[in-house]
Amino acid sequence: MRNKNFQIVLLLFISSCWLLSCSSPLLEWTPDPISDTSTVTITCNAEKGNQGLNNFQGPVFIHIGLITDSSQNSIDWRYVKFKWGTINPAAEAKKVGKNKWSYTIPDIRKFFDVNENERILEIAILFRSGNCYDTDCSVLRNEDNSDMFIPVSETLDR
Repeated sequence: MRNKNFQIVLLLFISSCWLLSCSSPLLEWTPDPISDTSTVTITCNAEKGNQGLNNFQGPVFIHIGLITDSSQNSIDWRYVKFKWGTINPAAEAKKVGKNKWSYTIPDIRKFFDVNENERILEIAILFRSGNCYDTDCSVLRNEDNSDMFIPVSETLDR
């Protein structure tokens, strides 16, 4: 009986650990859903995806833009806010936990200065190290090394 209780406790412990490891996605955002005029906070978990910033100790910056109805395809970033690899203070993400950083965008449409007639479909975002070039940058991406995108809904009062 004692061995059976141990097995049950062990199974519950393993299940709990597995659930906890699955409970935090690569990207989270609030609010959800996001409208094109929302102020949105995006949080990344570097233990997920390609783990490009897992256990990274330096400052983390974002590379951010939009996919709009004027984009040539589903990965054609428009309105890119900060130059790749730079350490612009306005692009610095806030450390919010072990392997987690967040960035807040006030009013998406105003932040990117998007014309009212253009429809915003997604936020395109990468979290990365600073002062780097393509080949020497530590970058958090999806597991397949693709860029990360967050869906944006239209404001209903238009």
